[in-house]
Amino acid sequence: MSKPILLDIMQGDTFIMQMRYNKRGYPEMIDGKLQEVHKLEDITEFVYSKRPSLRGKGIKIKFSNQQVY
Repeated sequence: MSKPILLDIMQGDTFIMQMRYNKRGYPEMIDGKLQEVHKLEDITEFVYSKRPSLRGKGIKIKFSNQQVY
């Protein structure tokens, strides 16, 4: 099972929330190794499906290494 991706949702420089993206990516050969690749369009649609009120607000989706409690 793949590790979840943590997404920080930002509006300008303001932190809105953090979401956990659990969906699997697509296998792709990179530098001779098979790696899991995620499409930005899928991640964006995931965020808007969970939080439709953010649509049209000019949000930025950033990848995070740190979990917010």
